[in-house]
Amino acid sequence: MRSSTMILLSAAVAVVLFLAAGGRNEAAQGDRTETSLTPAPAVVVSPIRAITSESCASDGCPATCGSNEALVSAICVGVTGAKFSEAIRVEEGVMTATCGSSANNIVVLCARK
Repeated sequence: MRSSTMILLSAAVAVVLFLAAGGRNEAAQGDRTETSLTPAPAVVVSPIRAITSESCASDGCPATCGSNEALVSAICVGVTGAKFSEAIRVEEGVMTATCGSSANNIVVLCARK
């Protein structure tokens, strides 16, 4: 026999065996009263959070990290390129970065403390 015919024949036999075995397993599984739960995959929480603000023309696009975070990086993005934030203020232990009016947006990275 040609190899393609053998592959097709093997696949057909496998399907028939699978269907024959499946009918008996459904009856046996129907009698079970317990349900098995599959645990959900673990959610990976990043220690770094990115914040983007796009209100630069009106208010300098202030971006602040949470009180349990530290401001790691603040980059002002404009039409001609990107540069580090022009001003970073600390008020009551919270850091706020701002850009000038020439920036379109700011990207701030905050790290959990």
